[in-house]
Amino acid sequence: MRQTKRLEHIGALLVVGSGKGGVGKSTVSVNLAVALARQGHSVGLLDGDAYGPSIPMMLGVRKRTPGKEGQAYLPLAERQELPIEKKLKPLLRYGIKIMSVGFFIGEEQAVAPMPDALGLLIRQLLYSVDWGALDYLIIDLPPGTSEPQATLCREISLDGAVLVTTPQDIARIDTSKALAMFQAAKVPVLGVVQNMDGLLCPHCGEQVEIFPRSQEARVLLDDLTLLGRIPLDPAAVVSGDKGYPIIVSMPDSPVARAFIDAAEQVTVALAAKRAEHSASSTEPAVEQPEEQERPGDDEAAEER
Repeated sequence: MRQTKRLEHIGALLVVGSGKGGVGKSTVSVNLAVALARQGHSVGLLDGDAYGPSIPMMLGVRKRTPGKEGQAYLPLAERQELPIEKKLKPLLRYGIKIMSVGFFIGEEQAVAPMPDALGLLIRQLLYSVDWGALDYLIIDLPPGTSEPQATLCREISLDGAVLVTTPQDIARIDTSKALAMFQAAKVPVLGVVQNMDGLLCPHCGEQVEIFPRSQEARVLLDDLTLLGRIPLDPAAVVSGDKGYPIIVSMPDSPVARAFIDAAEQVTVALAAKRAEHSASSTEPAVEQPEEQERPGDDEAAEER
């Protein structure tokens, strides 16, 4: 079994994942990263979705033209340990360092790496970027449970996973699959963010249910810490499409406050997981009592 490796100068490497698309995982990743940065932490954000990278647009970085001659050149062949002068420089937006496959391709250009190559690509981006010293590096994963999740879980030491779901059962079922994958890989799951938890009416401000809430228990999922409930606000959607995260454009809105609270819960959950791991690793082994010799054992041995 290959030994997982820690990234140098990274305090905590976190992944944000979900079992399915369309649950707002990238929106959660962006706003969690910005919220952590505004709490005084140094934060990096890696867009791990090569098929549909959306982090650049959400942070106001647009690349409208395709790569040279319609081709995309991605860093797949480099070795892990690169000299600092050869490393890619991340962009700085809203206090966080960002890197995405979307920086190498046009926003309407398709790239379709083989599944195995996708894991190698995201791993290479981790090592090829000059992140500097960070308190948190967040990886926004693509939907599903295949690549690059498998490569990252197998080869990189991950400090925690944040799962994103919506209230209805079809999303919760797939989120349970993502949970099972991380647990099988022994990645600490910090908790779940329930996104689109009702709609904030733009006219009256009342919260309206838009998804039928699941009536079925998902035992493992329900046992997780609920990091936050994020309501859906049309103004937040418009702001995000223009490259302004809701925490930046409307910091006092209910949605922004929900993300700020969720970021605080992530730091608390990470500290708890680390304390739990530290306690279990330093716990002294329980000495087994010596087997007592039963009366008559010597006589039985002599008879034999």
